[in-house]
Amino acid sequence: MLKKECSLKFSCTLETSSERIRLVNVISPLIKAGYQLVSQKQESSEKGGNLIYVIARSQSAKTQADLIDDLSFIEGCTLVNLEIDEDESSSAAPAKKVLDEKSVLSAIGAYYPKIADIVSQYEASLPSDRRMAALHELGRKVGGGIYQRDYSLGSPLKMPTTINRELVPALKGFSKVKAKNNVIYLIKCPFCNPSDHSHSGCHFVVGYIEGFLANNPAVGVVQVEETNCGANSTNICEFTIE
Repeated sequence: MLKKECSLKFSCTLETSSERIRLVNVISPLIKAGYQLVSQKQESSEKGGNLIYVIARSQSAKTQADLIDDLSFIEGCTLVNLEIDEDESSSAAPAKKVLDEKSVLSAIGAYYPKIADIVSQYEASLPSDRRMAALHELGRKVGGGIYQRDYSLGSPLKMPTTINRELVPALKGFSKVKAKNNVIYLIKCPFCNPSDHSHSGCHFVVGYIEGFLANNPAVGVVQVEETNCGANSTNICEFTIE
């Protein structure tokens, strides 16, 4: 979803924060950003704003990360759905290249918590000998950022309270989660790739947990180890916090 640089045709749905933000407020910035509109529609949302449906194509070469940025920066709107015409965009696909971590983090910020595909594409773009370290570092940055954004206000919670009251709810954005003492269980972990024998995708979760807890001043530095991978077996990945 991030690696192709060409003319992109896409359809998207944006939800406005107010009924005063209308179709014209979405169309204008898209045109200024270099997109040709194919169709557009507006209807009221259940939350008191508007749902804006747009089909468009870029008039110049853009990466899919560029597209996500352009849609995410439309004032007063939240991107709720994005579909890209793979047949059209793949016709001029360049050679595979390593995705830039900054672009990946930007995409994660736009789509969080629905980020499994983004992480998977980043993983696939990396040389095999760099995947574990890169996914671990990406996870640390994402986990640390989520703690700072959602849990840093108020008095920091100590272990094991922070695991049950903060870490588990944060991880529930990805999959079903259970915790027992200092062990976290992810059921059907979306980052787990059965064909990847190094389990580099699971290292994203290891980094996420470490980054999340390390940003809690009442916890500090921890070490996390994946003590069981559920790929091709139980579908339950187990992470132990020390």
